[in-house]
Amino acid sequence: MKLKLALILSVLSLNVGCVQMPTTTSSTVDNRPQIIFKVSDNSGVEGMRVIVDGLDNGPVAPFTNGTQALRILPGTHIIEILNGDTVISSQKIYVSDGVTKEVLIK
Repeated sequence: MKLKLALILSVLSLNVGCVQMPTTTSSTVDNRPQIIFKVSDNSGVEGMRVIVDGLDNGPVAPFTNGTQALRILPGTHIIEILNGDTVISSQKIYVSDGVTKEVLIK
């Protein structure tokens, strides 16, 4: 009797150890619009800064080589490129979700 009980308990304990709890995974996709810049003359790009709707977004250089894009919210925006205090370019653009817009700087 003790042998049967020990055998049943050992079989039950093996089954409990093999049960895996259910898991779920989730991921988010960032499909905000992106802006990349194409500069006709790359020599002066180091001093240029990007202004989107009046807010400084940093230098233009990281967004010109195609490896990085400036992410913005969908909608209409005014994109200005400054070199020092001088406005080099000012463009009004519209972008929607999932769009990559190339802005040409002459």
